Amino acid sequence: MTVTPPAALAADPDLAAEVRRLSDRLAVTELVDRYLHSLDADQFDDEWARSMFTPDVVLTYPVGSHQGIDGVAEFTAQIMRRWAGTHHLGGNCLVDLDGDRAAVTWNLIAYHIHPGSPPPPASGHHFRLGGKFDGDVVRTPHGWRFQRLRLRITWTAGSAVTGIVSPEETVNHHTGRSTS
Repeated sequence: MTVTPPAALAADPDLAAEVRRLSDRLAVTELVDRYLHSLDADQFDDEWARSMFTPDVVLTYPVGSHQGIDGVAEFTAQIMRRWAGTHHLGGNCLVDLDGDRAAVTWNLIAYHIHPGSPPPPASGHHFRLGGKFDGDVVRTPHGWRFQRLRLRITWTAGSAVTGIVSPEETVNHHTGRSTS
């Protein structure tokens, strides 16, 4: 493995730009991973929200939407409380960088365990879904953050909870307006 010294980066602007691009792409991908892991950890507070989202964030999910950083932690906790446990798997993350902004999209497979399901290894009651997240991220002084995030469901299996609607039918809980 060849290690490039910092002087080489300063002397080669193309190399420095490529290192910056790769570093930014990794940081955005890590933001996606941290977000998915946090959904399963079920620990949402204002510090968590500030580590993930911009102050003007817009979230659009099949179970509801939210605008602005205030209340994001409670909005997310309320969604996740519907389940005894979850397991979110993301993949095929695409990052389209444009300076201090980026568009990001990734595939999702998520398992949701219904309350009252027996613990493993017994078979429980699950709701499964496949979908696609897409969003916009921006570089902040504290790192990359989601400014917009939307989930579209592609398929489902098992019993869902009530209240799951298409993103076109979702009403913004913060403003009361349609998000379509």
